[in-house]
Amino acid sequence: MNQLTKLRTALSGPQDPRQRLLALSTVVNTIGMGIFLSTGTIFLIRSAGLSPTNAGIGLTVGSLIGFGSGVLIGDQADRRGAREVVIGSMLLEAVASVGLLFVHSLWPLVVVAAAAAVGRSGTGSARGAMIGALAEEGKGAQLRTYLRAVTNVGLAIGTIGAAVVLAVDTRPAYVGMILTDTITFLIGAGILARLPHIPPTRSAGKDSAERKKERRWVALRDLPYLALTAASSVASLQYFVLVTGLPVWIVLHTAVPRWVAAVVLFFEAAIVAATQVPATRSIDGPRSAARLLALSGPLFLVSWILIAMASGPAAWLAITLLLVGVVVHSLAEVWQAGGAFELSFALARPEAHGQYQGVFGLGYGLTEAVAPIVVIAMCVNWGKPGWIILGVIVAAAGFVCALVERIWARSQAAVEAVPADA
Repeated sequence: MNQLTKLRTALSGPQDPRQRLLALSTVVNTIGMGIFLSTGTIFLIRSAGLSPTNAGIGLTVGSLIGFGSGVLIGDQADRRGAREVVIGSMLLEAVASVGLLFVHSLWPLVVVAAAAAVGRSGTGSARGAMIGALAEEGKGAQLRTYLRAVTNVGLAIGTIGAAVVLAVDTRPAYVGMILTDTITFLIGAGILARLPHIPPTRSAGKDSAERKKERRWVALRDLPYLALTAASSVASLQYFVLVTGLPVWIVLHTAVPRWVAAVVLFFEAAIVAATQVPATRSIDGPRSAARLLALSGPLFLVSWILIAMASGPAAWLAITLLLVGVVVHSLAEVWQAGGAFELSFALARPEAHGQYQGVFGLGYGLTEAVAPIVVIAMCVNWGKPGWIILGVIVAAAGFVCALVERIWARSQAAVEAVPADA
């Protein structure tokens, strides 16, 4: 099935027109993301003129500056309505994207990366509030799994363009890639503007007595959720292994052509898009989500061993190892992403999804900030042992997530067992 057919099938899923608009905005946004994720680091090195070290430092420092913004923005989405907050965050991402065209040294990259981090964090947390508000009773897991599939359809389509950019490898090609990324943010925001206002789930206008009774930063006091966030953030290093480490590994340490870096990412995104729904159909609550998340870890380890072995052999064998490794990684990613996504909602209080998603995004944001340095150091500089060590770390983090879910479930059962008049 070609990508346009997959896109048509995916977008015909929800019957609720609001969910359809959310899905359409998501897939448009992720087309640009797919292009940039596959080529962004290479753009900074080969077109903007930065060294690999400066590119990693700039992205890391910028992300750290924007760290924590998702909690504040998500809380505003809960209190004032998610639609407007998502649109504003996407517009900031558009500004940051076009700003990359003016980056030729470290400090401008830091400024642009910081703006992008704030916009990305805000979009993620506010979109989480929107998903919580638009999900039908009892069908939250289904909608979230569907949106994950749509996201990967967009990524798969985007990587086709990335392959062309990497093959051409000229400044105009990279400029076109950046402008396309910018336009997708604008179109995505325009689509969401067609949605009606989504009422807030927590009132921003309560009187002082009500505010005293309500703890505003409930997510920051939720210890099981904070533990889940920490463990899941370590497990989410898997995303950056492919988008940051793998392209550089292929270009610098294998005998395969440069354009193969984009092709294998397209291959991975296409597999994830096609298998996200069937492979996570068993998720019907937090326990099943935790089980799949734990199972994903050993698969990542196997995948990265295969990818590491691609350094040294002839091109045809290296490509075979890369493709097999990416297939294994795809199944692991589906299980890890679906499980973590479900747990991030299941363990949250429903009236504060934006704030909880902002907290969950803190972990991802911290991982995103340190990932360029960690992944490049371990997967590129350390070589084959680094791939294996990182695989063990990510596998352990998945098991910790499953343990947190069990502890949380026991605490919920204990609360429910207490008589109402106790």
